[in-house]
Amino acid sequence: MAYAGNYRLAGNEVIAIAEWELDPSSPHVLAFTNLKTGRIGVLTELGDDAFALREGLLAGPEVAAIRFIRSHDRIIALIYTPSGGQPLRGQRVETRREELSVDVGGLKLGATLYLPAGHGPFPVIVIVPAGALGRTAAATFPNFFVSDGFGVLVYDRRPGSAQFVTYAADAVAAVEHLRRRADVDARNVGLWGHSQGGWLSLVAASESRAISFAINQSGMLVPAWQQELYRLDAEARADGVQAEEIAKAVGFEAVLMAVAETGKGWPRVAETMRANQQAPWMKLVYQPRSLDELRQVWLNDFSFDPRPFAARVHQPVLAMFGGLDKSTPIESAANLANVMPQEERLTIEFFPTANHAFLKAKTGGNAEIATLSYFAPGMFASMHRWLHANVRGR
Repeated sequence: MAYAGNYRLAGNEVIAIAEWELDPSSPHVLAFTNLKTGRIGVLTELGDDAFALREGLLAGPEVAAIRFIRSHDRIIALIYTPSGGQPLRGQRVETRREELSVDVGGLKLGATLYLPAGHGPFPVIVIVPAGALGRTAAATFPNFFVSDGFGVLVYDRRPGSAQFVTYAADAVAAVEHLRRRADVDARNVGLWGHSQGGWLSLVAASESRAISFAINQSGMLVPAWQQELYRLDAEARADGVQAEEIAKAVGFEAVLMAVAETGKGWPRVAETMRANQQAPWMKLVYQPRSLDELRQVWLNDFSFDPRPFAARVHQPVLAMFGGLDKSTPIESAANLANVMPQEERLTIEFFPTANHAFLKAKTGGNAEIATLSYFAPGMFASMHRWLHANVRGR
């Protein structure tokens, strides 16, 4: 998108405008983030380079207007006008962007490299994909890292389904690709990932000393099947689902996981799904179409445990967890501390009001997300401090 980039206001305050993929089946949107205050919202397009910022992330009345300024058909600045306030001009910060591809065993993954202005060589952070979302799913985070003097590489997840160790190997390949470039500081190429991308960063770091550091944001450190049962229960409770319905859903998925692991008991599962298709709790659970599908999902997903890999990580690690995260069990923090071989290289930051997406939340449930409007306080500042303390030359 032509508007994406960082815009510097007076006082060195930066507004990040980022293309954001919220869902693979939906059009991309523009995310507004004030990197100083953590204010975030999806912009509503009004036409003629004008946009509105709503009260919440995705909803609510208009609270500010944003108008982009062009020169010779190129965006050079924005005007940010809070409702009832004075207009503020933000000058676009020059950033270099390069489209490239990463070779992973003969398969080429599309990628975009962002570099700050200047000659380099630059330390670079590779964004590790989480799930089926594309390279714009990280939204504001590449903007933040570039504003802090780092290059950023975002790349596409390989198509189809693969085991997690394969996805981790793709992250290693991305790092090795960057380390061959003259404008990249080969000593300082690390990983950042959110959720699945967070713990995949640790898996990748355990496999390659070429990775110099890793940031795991909201990534689990429990077996995947255990995380799924926690997520189902915690999200439903936060969203006000009746306790009886939650109990039925969790009970069914506990049986489902046992069948997935052993391959025994499928007729019972199939009959339960058939008999309860209209039950409210069935909307909460995974419903495999066959035993073969369930077993394959167990092999590629639910059976995975990142802890043995974390036990082989020797690089500096920043792990960030939210107190209102309804997807990642909080014991992940203790598990990581217990398994990492050099505990002094591990920094764990806890944010009491952060949900899984690291938004400042009230319940942590999905129902409130559209109304939230800030990242957890201190999130950007914590990453800034840790990066400048642990990346050589910063």
